[in-house]
This record gives sequence, structure tokens and C-alpha cells, in this order.
Amino acid sequence: MPDDLAVALREAFRGEVHARLPRLELLSRSTGPPSAAVLAEALRDAHSLAGSAVVVGELGAARSARSLEAALDRCRQSPSEPLAASVTAEVDRLAGLLAPWLGA
Repeated sequence: MPDDLAVALREAFRGEVHARLPRLELLSRSTGPPSAAVLAEALRDAHSLAGSAVVVGELGAARSARSLEAALDRCRQSPSEPLAASVTAEVDRLAGLLAPWLGA
């Protein structure tokens, strides 16, 4: 892959992390059951981060995002329940793995 393409992909991923991770962190700190729309957005965020993480070689983050996606899907199947602890744990894990991407 040409260097300029790799740089562009990494910058695009950094932007995606800056946009999507804060929404996931906010959701994981919420109380009560999230709306269907909020869960759908969170699932898109997790799915997109997982795919993009693979592209830039962040395989641990990709696995974590896939686990988060699965936990969110389980919550979607029980919409009247508050978020499962597994969602918070996965968001925390993903945030730790993506923290370097939040820097300048």
C-alpha cells in the first residue's frame, strides 16, 4: 500500500474514533433502557469501528468492537432492560485500546 494511502486511512480512522467512541462511552454510562434508535446507532458505531480497525491493523480493537457489537445486539433483543454490564465492560476495553487514536 502506498504511504500516502496508509496515512489517509489512518487519519480517517482517527476521525472515526473521535466521532464514534464518545457516543459509545456516553451510552455505556447511561441508566435505564436505551431507545431502539440509540441501540441501532451504537450497533453501527461498533460495527464500523470493528471494520475500520482491521483496515489499519488494530486487530485487538477490532475483536473488542465485535464483542461490543454482540453485547449490544443481545441488549436489542431485550429492549426493556438496562444495558448489560458486558456492554460497559466492552466499551471500556475498546476505549483503552483506541486511546492512542484520540491523541493529536
